[in-house]
Amino acid sequence: MRLFSCDVCAQTLFFENNVCERCGHGLGFLPATMALLTLERNGALLRPLKGVGSYTYCGNAAHGVCNWLIPTPAPPDELCIACRHNRTIPDLSTIPDLSMEENLKGWRTLEIAKHQLFYTFLRLRDLTEDPVHGLAFDFLADSSGCGPRIFTGHDEGLITINLAEADNALRERIRAEMGEPYRTLLGHFRHEIGHYYWNELVGEGSRLGACRGNIR
Repeated sequence: MRLFSCDVCAQTLFFENNVCERCGHGLGFLPATMALLTLERNGALLRPLKGVGSYTYCGNAAHGVCNWLIPTPAPPDELCIACRHNRTIPDLSTIPDLSMEENLKGWRTLEIAKHQLFYTFLRLRDLTEDPVHGLAFDFLADSSGCGPRIFTGHDEGLITINLAEADNALRERIRAEMGEPYRTLLGHFRHEIGHYYWNELVGEGSRLGACRGNIR
């Protein structure tokens, strides 16, 4: 991922940052310009210190899992172009139980990797919202009882990621046990998205020519 810099103090910023650690200004990623904007609040609106327009945060910013911006006016709790592809998010209904905190922490980690994936989509200009042939994500956790185990995988555009993959220690143990040279969370997303694109471009899909036309 590329690095950004604060428009106020020139502090180096990372893609997932929502606050500048040096000057304290809010930050937000604007998909339309692929820029991490330094913001000031004007009532309920966010305005960039450099540039024009007014924005709100994605509705999932309330959970601390997204820093992407949506142009105003926008409906309350509107989701950004990345978060709209989520079909199932981890269960947060057990507040203030510890399991909710663990699910929220895992979800935040998953979203960092997923948003990095969507950054690549935007750079390739190949992000479409298609209810029939488009993408959807299920972030699911294994049952604590005798329920079925959740397997990371792809099925006709639906990508399922086991929430346990957000645990670095557990993922490293699985990597060692399976003898995999590389096993990262972003790698999981890229692997499963490869199945999706194979179906769309090589298998039953017919978007190969259109996709080639997007690459300039």
